Amino acid sequence: MFARRTPVDRAPTAPDLMGRVSKVRTSMSSRLRLVLITASCVIVFYILVGGLLGKTDPTRNDETYRDLGVYSEVLSRINSDYVTEPNLQKVTDGAIRGLLEALDPYSTYLSPQEYQEYLQHPDPGPAGVGLFLSKRYGYSPVVSVLPGSPADKAGIKPGDLIDRIDDSPTRELSVIQLQRMLHGAPGTPVTVWVVREARGEPQRSVLIREVLKDPLVVAKMQGSSTGYIRVESFDPGTASLVATKLKELSAQGATKMVLDLRNCAGGRVDEAVKTASLFIDKGLIAYTYGQRSPRQDITAKPWAQVCRLPLAVLINRSTAGPAELIADAVLGDKRGDVVGTPSFGVGVVQKLIPVGDGSALLLSIAKYYGPDGKAIQDNGVTPNIVVSNGEDEAGLEEELSPDQFGGKNDQTLQKAIDILKQKSAPAKAA
Repeated sequence: MFARRTPVDRAPTAPDLMGRVSKVRTSMSSRLRLVLITASCVIVFYILVGGLLGKTDPTRNDETYRDLGVYSEVLSRINSDYVTEPNLQKVTDGAIRGLLEALDPYSTYLSPQEYQEYLQHPDPGPAGVGLFLSKRYGYSPVVSVLPGSPADKAGIKPGDLIDRIDDSPTRELSVIQLQRMLHGAPGTPVTVWVVREARGEPQRSVLIREVLKDPLVVAKMQGSSTGYIRVESFDPGTASLVATKLKELSAQGATKMVLDLRNCAGGRVDEAVKTASLFIDKGLIAYTYGQRSPRQDITAKPWAQVCRLPLAVLINRSTAGPAELIADAVLGDKRGDVVGTPSFGVGVVQKLIPVGDGSALLLSIAKYYGPDGKAIQDNGVTPNIVVSNGEDEAGLEEELSPDQFGGKNDQTLQKAIDILKQKSAPAKAA
């Protein structure tokens, strides 16, 4: 998951402002009153902190108090008029999760038990099924599938929707929680319910978790002068593999280079930055910024021989996360062309914030921005040369499977090669 996390912060303590909720109806149960007091204190705390830091104004404060009043009334009506006595803890948890999901797909609420599990095992694993998911409009689309993974073998494809994982509806969970549910001990099963474009009803698929092999870095010559490198994921060591492949292709006579990042949705930011630095020797790769997170520039830092050959980068709608940083940097630096279709758009920095009752928030505090100043999370990366692979009988855009990338029917690659033929390689030093 492309969501950098910062160290755990100390939990904030709300000031003694419980008198502000004294107008809540006296007929409420003590449990409901406790829920409202807790929610009110948290909101009031952030109002005060914002005011002290000059980040809020009286108008916003008034609007927040009005919203709190609406929340209090809704909760009161649920408690007094719902068909059965409600589980207030479940209602409150659902409200918090809904609030966070309205922000972005990656911010999430962790119950006390989930928080402890997260602290003990911050990285899911060690086995998985090879799925990269997101959330859009309450649904959980498959962004990309790792070739050769259990999900790939089961026929799950980008664009499919995951309706349930085991017995849990995905609409109630954040991306972080979904990814953690897909991971576990090697050899253990996980059941996913998949909605495919051709079928309206969810189809049950049992996947067996396995320790996934390191993604491949595929390299070959396309014709006599074009080198082709495809990256499946930016896991540790990927940049070094790319550097090695660049040398091999140059030795084979490559005078132009294609970097294929289609269906590449996983990995680490540092590996992507190192890979970008193999093509860009200086300047801005990306930066992070949030309202409480000062801008931090990520610049090119050459660490190996820099490839200066004419370059084309291939992306598609299953390109997400670290791969998007590279494509955006190539555009921003005017280092080469980006060819294909707009990418998915994933890129946030997250912080784990404990809450007083033993639970926690995993909150997005900053976004990644390209050199053009646009947030990747909100916009994705739009190629300067858009290429479609045509339409099928249903009028949907056709997508090649990863095993067809680099083949004779790969129109996006052929377009990139045609563009590169018009460019000349830099002269070699005498």
